[in-house]
Amino acid sequence: MADHLSIWWLAAIPGIAVAVGMQYMLQGIRIESEIKRCRYGKALKMLDGPLSWRSVSSYKFLRTDTLFYSGRAQEAETILRELAAPQRNRADRLLGLENLGRVLLAQSRYQEARQSFEAAARLMPTRSVALSGLAELRLLQGTGPGLALRDAERALQFYRDSLTERTAREHLARIRGSQAWALALLGHAAESQQAIEAGAREMDPKYLPEVAGFCWRAGMAMLALENATAAAYFRRAATLDPQGYYGGLAKQRLL
Repeated sequence: MADHLSIWWLAAIPGIAVAVGMQYMLQGIRIESEIKRCRYGKALKMLDGPLSWRSVSSYKFLRTDTLFYSGRAQEAETILRELAAPQRNRADRLLGLENLGRVLLAQSRYQEARQSFEAAARLMPTRSVALSGLAELRLLQGTGPGLALRDAERALQFYRDSLTERTAREHLARIRGSQAWALALLGHAAESQQAIEAGAREMDPKYLPEVAGFCWRAGMAMLALENATAAAYFRRAATLDPQGYYGGLAKQRLL
């Protein structure tokens, strides 16, 4: 009887593994859906729930996304430093460094953010994320709008050239928003407006935290041009993500 049970168990292992893998994947999709809707509390509850795989890298990245978008960059930093450590695999290090740059930028730690983005770019020079991060860093520092535009436009080209990145349309919210902001600082009003219109068409409209970020960047562009529509963009960002990082940045401009 025991031998029969052992044979049954061995035969069942592949099916069990597939079922567990499907459950893991579906739970990840559900969590990402909550993040996209700015429902950060619900996403964190699911990440802490009984179906969570807390030690798995993809779940750690979902957690850091949730923390970043909800305005808790410092908490995300601790996890991302672990993921970006030299002993991690290349994929974890790349995403870890890209996202670490973003959370450091949110804390106005510009030199550390630059180092993180530049390290990510060295790991994969033709990926858009680090370049768009460097563009935003220059814009926030108020130095070199020409260099920021160069970085944003190179990021746009890398995005278009990459088969894998083209599935992540939320990246376009950052790239086009920074492009429009840099163009505005350079006094190119018509081109800045064109970049905003292109971003609105191209980005993922269902990824609300990034749409809010795009609206905040568009507001910064219009502010640089002394255009009255800046307030409307800031209000849109604050409405889309009232409790989040980008909504908070927009609210500061409405005070």
